[in-house]
This record gives sequence, C-alpha cells and structure tokens, in this order.
Amino acid sequence: MKWGPFAVVVAATVTMLVVIAVLSTGGAIGTDAGYDTTIASPAGYWVGLLAAGLALILLRLFRSPLWPISLALAAGVGVVAVSYQLAADSGANGNAVVVGVPVAIISATAMSGAFAATGFSFSLVLFKEPLRALGFVKTIGIKPYLFAAAMWIVGLSVLMLWVQALIWFDVDLLVPPDTAQKALDEAGGSIVVTIILVGILGPIAEEVFFRGFVLPGLIKRFGIGRSLLISSLVFGLFHIDPGAIVPTFALGLALGWVYLKTGSIWPAMFAHGLHNTVAVLVAKYVTIS
Repeated sequence: MKWGPFAVVVAATVTMLVVIAVLSTGGAIGTDAGYDTTIASPAGYWVGLLAAGLALILLRLFRSPLWPISLALAAGVGVVAVSYQLAADSGANGNAVVVGVPVAIISATAMSGAFAATGFSFSLVLFKEPLRALGFVKTIGIKPYLFAAAMWIVGLSVLMLWVQALIWFDVDLLVPPDTAQKALDEAGGSIVVTIILVGILGPIAEEVFFRGFVLPGLIKRFGIGRSLLISSLVFGLFHIDPGAIVPTFALGLALGWVYLKTGSIWPAMFAHGLHNTVAVLVAKYVTIS
C-alpha cells in the first residue's frame, strides 16, 4: 500500500469539499426550480464554487490528477440539476420527486459518488495501485458473506441497545434519524429505485472510500485496532447528524472487521447494502408502534 495517513487526510478533506459543493449547488438549483432546499440561490452557488475551488487547489498542491474529481463533481451537479428540472412536487412539504424518488436521495447518491471517485483517483491514478489494493479481491464460496451478515446482525444488535438506552435516559438529540422512512414518506414510496440508490450504489461508493482506501491507509501508522476505530469514527462523522454518528460508527466497526477478516471489499459492500436495504424495506412495509 503506497498511501498513508497524510493521503487519507487529504482525500477525506477533498471528498468533504466535493460533497459540500454538490449539496450547495444542488440546493441552489432546486431553489431556482421552485423547491424549498437547505441552501438557497444565489448563496448556494457561491458556497459550491468556493468548496469546489478549494478541493481543486488542494488536489493540485498534493500533485493529484484533477480530472477524476472534476469529472465526479461535474457529474454530481449535472445529475442533481437534471433531476430538479424533471421533478414534480410530491405534495409533502414541497419535496421534489422524480419517478417516485425524492431528489434528496438522488443528490445523496450523487454525493456518495464523490467517495468512490476520490478513492479511485488517489489509489489508481495518483499512486498507480491495482484495483486489488482497494479490496477488489475475489472471494471463494459463501462463507465470507455469511460472516458479513453475522457481523451486520451484531452491529444491528448494538444499535438497538443504543437506541433503547437513549429512550430510557430520554436523550432525544442522539436518537438516530429514520432517514429511510423520511425518504419514503416524501416520495410516496418508489421502492425499487430507492433500493437501487440507497441499498446498492450508495454502499458501493462508501465502501470503496472508507474500507478500501481509508482503513488500509491508516494501518501502517496506527496498527489494525486503532485504524479500525479511526476509520469508523471518520465514517460516522461524515454522516454529520449527531444522531447518526454513533450508529454509523458501530456499523463502520462491523464493516471494517468484515473487510479485515475476509481480505475483500465485496463482503463489506454486501453487508452495507443489506443494512440499507433492510432499513428501506422496514420503513416501507413494517408498522412499528
């Protein structure tokens, strides 16, 4: 592995800047299209331009090729822009929806693409490592995926205990947000497209970066245990919402352990996709009183 902690810090910073750029610019485009968004026009354009500029400057200072990140940034903004232009009002708080899927989910998927783009850009282009350096190693048989499912169940059990403790102690700030239910409520529930975006594409992109790039890049300097903790913490912090940090940290520990034990990123992608897909299916079909 040619990259280390410094490259991980630079890559994480660039990724966050690209995410901010897509989110801000997308919000501005949505406002111009007549929808309520987090960052309104014209401020969103200025914030997006500033974030994109800082990302490209940082890449140039690190002597990393600009084209992979620039392409991911342009694709993300383009997908969001087209989505808003094709969107209709769902009737629920003015949310923009395309084929039954909130543009918010489409935007989140576009932003997830930044994770994969950064991981590929640094490992394949800058450090000229093969795909196997990111964990794209063939697995044999079903055992790695059974192990991944078992670790997901362990992580889910920890999450359930955590949520129950928060309820007992009445700590509402840290209760995990039900993002799957919110997305389906806003959309009116296009389950197939939502699962493709949330349960397949998003997990693939995030695993490439957090388990394929960040975790191995820390191991030579910090060792396996501390690298697993640090990479999982970074995974949690990238989800921003205070209620999401601990659950995603726990999920990151489980996924990181799956990656380390199997030596392949495929089982980790499977477990991550399983987690997101089950969340969407529960939100769609299960009523919890």
